[in-house]
Amino acid sequence: MQTARQLDAETYRLVVKPRGLVTRRLQVKETDMLVSGDRDLGPLALPLLLDCRRQIEAYIARRPEFVRSLCPLAMDPTAPAIVQAMLTASARAGVGPMATVAGAIADHVGRDLLAHSREVIVENGGDILLHATARREMLVLAESSPLLSLTLAVGPTAEPLGICTSSGTLGHSLSFGRADAVTVFAETAAFADAVATAVGNLVKSARDVDAGIAKARALGVAGILILVEDSVGAWGQIDIIG
Repeated sequence: MQTARQLDAETYRLVVKPRGLVTRRLQVKETDMLVSGDRDLGPLALPLLLDCRRQIEAYIARRPEFVRSLCPLAMDPTAPAIVQAMLTASARAGVGPMATVAGAIADHVGRDLLAHSREVIVENGGDILLHATARREMLVLAESSPLLSLTLAVGPTAEPLGICTSSGTLGHSLSFGRADAVTVFAETAAFADAVATAVGNLVKSARDVDAGIAKARALGVAGILILVEDSVGAWGQIDIIG
């Protein structure tokens, strides 16, 4: 049996098996995405993914600070919709716009696919846009924590839900904190991604769990889970089942 500690960024995909759904993996440059639905949504999802990347890359070419800034940037009414969503989410959370990129792409691909499938799960490098007609289970990995992992129950959902995780000890994302996992539930994956980054930057030890939860609540998320060292903190729409 594989333990959570053995599940690196590649092999964790082997345990992702949404029951009753068809799953397709899409890889384009840095983007590594799983798309699940009532039928094979890959042929529909790929052009959506390519369009998201094209819009973001074109915007970076004319506004290079977009990819470098660790702080929010001013809104730009001329920017494409996905970029405006990133600027808005990052401003709400007080982080740079690229802190929202994985969640924003999951949002834009997933919401367009809802016209073609009653149930849609788009997982983009660990950041998720989910619309479920039944209860689903998700595993939150905490590689450096004695807790290793927690299983959460999610759904059914009345509206699409963003679920994003940031870690200061696992993966390649930039974090100024030391949380093993900060998982945020919010109305969009872009905003969940931004808040997970903001709270992850704040949490450097178990002493910061309460402050991290307070920050997430003040920002207006639906729920938050924090794993750091041997401590766990949760608030809101979080159903821990194992």
